[in-house]
Amino acid sequence: MTERSLPRRALFAAAFVLPLSACSKSGWNSPFGGGSYKPFTLSARGDRMVRWLHNQGHDVMMAPEAFQVMGLYRDGRDIPVKQMAMDGRDGRYVISLVNIRKIHEFVMHRRQGDVLTFHHCDTAFRRESSVRYPRNGKPTLILDTAVAEADFQQQTAFWFAEMPGR
Repeated sequence: MTERSLPRRALFAAAFVLPLSACSKSGWNSPFGGGSYKPFTLSARGDRMVRWLHNQGHDVMMAPEAFQVMGLYRDGRDIPVKQMAMDGRDGRYVISLVNIRKIHEFVMHRRQGDVLTFHHCDTAFRRESSVRYPRNGKPTLILDTAVAEADFQQQTAFWFAEMPGR
């Protein structure tokens, strides 16, 4: 009888402990256990920019053409964004908060003559892609990374200077 009760007790103990261990934070979030789980967080500036756009931005639907070239698409439908626009020394600057892929992303653009220049970036302000969109043409990727990066840095600097709570 002693031999039979030991495996039964072990079975009951395992049946009680295993469901509890599945609910532990380290076991649930990390398949290898150990270490603490850290979800992706915004940069400090990205977090402030998201809050600022949520609080003061306007709900707008944007045409999908330039967004599709940047890899943001909704099967040809308009893209819902929270948007803010301001006038700068050299034109009008616009920033949009996009959330169609269930993550926050920014799209900045401004007009230079008859051409709109779009920049898609993440919340850490790393440029993902850039697009030129002439008034009477089709959007195309900017393949010259030096030109795209220089314009992106200029637009980013404008928004950092305008952002409250610096």
